[in-house]
Amino acid sequence: MKHKSIALGAAIAMTMIGCQTTQTGAVEPQNTSHVSQSVYEVEFLSAQAFKHQSTQLSQAMSAYCASTTELEALKGQWHQTMLAWMALQGQERGPEQALAQSWNIQFWPDKKNTTGRKMGGLVKQKHALTQSEIAMQSVTVQGLGAIEWLLFDTTSNLAPSSTTCITAQAITANIELNAAKIAEAWSENPWTALDQKQWQSEYIALLSNQLEYSMKKMSRPLAAFGKPRPYFAESWRSETSMQNLKANIEAMQTLYFANGLGIDAALREKGKVALADSIANQFAMTIETWPNNESLFDLLQTKKGYQNVYAQYNKLEQLKYLIHEEVAIELGVVIGFNATDGD
Repeated sequence: MKHKSIALGAAIAMTMIGCQTTQTGAVEPQNTSHVSQSVYEVEFLSAQAFKHQSTQLSQAMSAYCASTTELEALKGQWHQTMLAWMALQGQERGPEQALAQSWNIQFWPDKKNTTGRKMGGLVKQKHALTQSEIAMQSVTVQGLGAIEWLLFDTTSNLAPSSTTCITAQAITANIELNAAKIAEAWSENPWTALDQKQWQSEYIALLSNQLEYSMKKMSRPLAAFGKPRPYFAESWRSETSMQNLKANIEAMQTLYFANGLGIDAALREKGKVALADSIANQFAMTIETWPNNESLFDLLQTKKGYQNVYAQYNKLEQLKYLIHEEVAIELGVVIGFNATDGD
């Protein structure tokens, strides 16, 4: 299954971060002289981009329900919103108010198809729900996964002007509201109280946690060798898992360089040019060779496809080693790497 509108969304959504300030008017990041400023600005713009795309999604759903836009356009906007979310996904560092919204935005991993069961029951209700009512429901029906189910699941019937469509508008309104909370939380730099050493530890942990989360999105469906679990893949209904992962890696690359003032610059300043080059090249090679036009769900159906996915996973393993081990040692910091502890 291929969705041309989604492929287009994947191509253009990652351009949103760089131009978001002009699109949202006078919104600007807090201006500090702290060493974390460049990384903070990356996060600020990522939050603004996600807020913008969430608003676009809410508007697109309303237009579809009013029969003024096509379903494929709505699907494309949904995935643009997902791609924008990838820059913030899996974070364990930053404003608590932003981190607290993660499950509301996306319920994953969904090991027991809870989203499918909850959404199946939700659309059987005779009355439409409002945004405030959605916010009181399980997180499985509040976020982007719920909209994916409505758009792509074979048992969904998202007809314009239907009760289901009105509920769908409430869900997208809820996503928009929570995205605004995330953007508001990033209106101030959360790291200004940290000294140089504390900040370096925090920065590496921020990047490491996101990398570990992305690896988990592959290791879960890969499962035991030769016994994959494709339904454990993120966004398996829309078959966009690999596109999402590429967006994750591109976002981590942006975070790593941080406009020339990130980890790469810190390594080069200490004379660790070879290590800096290795990480830069690993990011570039991983992104360049990533099979983002193929479905993870489909890849896992064959031995060759499984091997291909595992090869991509190994690229992330190498990034993990370079950042978590080599960088931490060279910069003299000790960090935890526990994005999946207890899971």
